[in-house]
Amino acid sequence: MKDAENGRQVAIDVARALGLLLVYYGHFVEQIMYLKNPAAAVHYKWIYSFHMILFFVLSGWVKGARPSVPPIRKFVQTTLAGRIAPYLFFSITLAALSLVFSGWFPMLDLSGVLGYFKAAVSTALGFPLFNIPLWFVACLVSVECLHRLLQPYLDSPSRIMAVALVCYVGGFALNEQYFFFGQNLSFWLMHEVPVVYAFYLVGVLLGRSGLPGRVSVGAAAAIFVVALAAVHFTYDLNQGPFRYLQAVIILLSGHGHFLWFPFTALAGTAMIMALGRVLHNVSLLTFFGRNAIILLGLNGVFYHFVNPPVAAWSVANLPPDGWSVFLVSVLVTLVSFGLSLPIIHALNHALPQLVGKPRTAGRFFGPLIRE
Repeated sequence: MKDAENGRQVAIDVARALGLLLVYYGHFVEQIMYLKNPAAAVHYKWIYSFHMILFFVLSGWVKGARPSVPPIRKFVQTTLAGRIAPYLFFSITLAALSLVFSGWFPMLDLSGVLGYFKAAVSTALGFPLFNIPLWFVACLVSVECLHRLLQPYLDSPSRIMAVALVCYVGGFALNEQYFFFGQNLSFWLMHEVPVVYAFYLVGVLLGRSGLPGRVSVGAAAAIFVVALAAVHFTYDLNQGPFRYLQAVIILLSGHGHFLWFPFTALAGTAMIMALGRVLHNVSLLTFFGRNAIILLGLNGVFYHFVNPPVAAWSVANLPPDGWSVFLVSVLVTLVSFGLSLPIIHALNHALPQLVGKPRTAGRFFGPLIRE
């Protein structure tokens, strides 16, 4: 089903919003997990088994539905204005907030100028220490650059599938052999690009197929149930080896098992996509999905400043069982989305050019891209 106004597939926007709910939930439950709560660790592993792969598939899906190859100049312009601009805007915003508020910044000592300098260099190299959730944007930039190079040659489903398979196998082996992040060799997360590009290409194939518009709501509901069961019964079959934490962490190239990782990741992706089709009429979710880059940037505020103290309070005052963890995490997630809503509206009014809408005029200056 498509939006008559701009041709976007509404179900994809809803799926993106649902994925961001999982991001917010996962980043909060992560803090409870750090406080030695085993139930939170289970929730964390369940969500992380698929939720970031979902976004790469969705990005590929959108590209597959619009298969034209942009000229290099236009591609560079769009990447700078539509990806790099919000990446820098939200990174600088959180750097400024850290001057006023004390936050949780792992791997950083912001007590002096040197810490800010190191974080600025890291951000320029594609690892956004001021706003860690933005790592996805950095990685997506690298993925889209690779796709722009290969896209003219990916003119058939067989070629797409072959490249996806080669990228996955080669990227998996590369990251199992070398830990680029641990050796400070990460540049715009290019070492992880082959693995996630394989999933991006899955999305390209789906986008070219015209789905999910062909899938009825009833069929989507059935797919959701089956995929939910698949995730639930397979996520813990992936026993690693992982890095630092016993869960899939794409940022650290921690994938685990060669087969169980992609199986659960794709099952979870199908689950959320199907649910997006079922809920395609929920306009609020559509709105959040269309403002995904803002929500992701704002998640850094909660990730660095809000989640740690709230998680500490919940651990000190609530039972440690799984249901308590679930309920408080859902509550925090929904409140975070609610608090983000007026900020999204304000940014879209004042500075849309800097938050993912480079062709829109804002309150203070015109569009970054004029066509």
